[in-house]
Amino acid sequence: MDRPYQPPASNFGGHENFDSSGRVSQRTTDIMARTKGWVRFIAVLMFVNFGISAIQAMLALGATGGVENISYKMGQFAGLAIVMLFYLYPALKLNSYASRIGVLLQSGRAGDLEAALNEHRAFWRYVGTVALIILCIGVIAAFIGILGAVMH
Repeated sequence: MDRPYQPPASNFGGHENFDSSGRVSQRTTDIMARTKGWVRFIAVLMFVNFGISAIQAMLALGATGGVENISYKMGQFAGLAIVMLFYLYPALKLNSYASRIGVLLQSGRAGDLEAALNEHRAFWRYVGTVALIILCIGVIAAFIGILGAVMH
């Protein structure tokens, strides 16, 4: 009997990445090992950017000026706080990905590879979502700009 709802066969047999005991192959762990340093480097840079944004936010609140500038200061602080949040989550995900790669390199277990790739997936899902939001804001801003130019 034909099974129309059977999932399609994968082109990836999965055998190349695992040895006969089901452990991750040496080739796969070598690739992951070469990736780990770069992932950690980018995560550290993102944490540094987060820290710089935090310092800027504190300086914005503590900048000289009277009470008449409080709304300006709060606007600066809010903007920098948003930037800080954009850096924190992906930095945490990349750092976790690098740590999971380290665990994989020690254990060689397929489950540890899956855990590392899950952190990688979460990072890219976040980046894709942020990119989509920025694209939408850009389209809306362009539409408002064109509408403003036509109305003016």
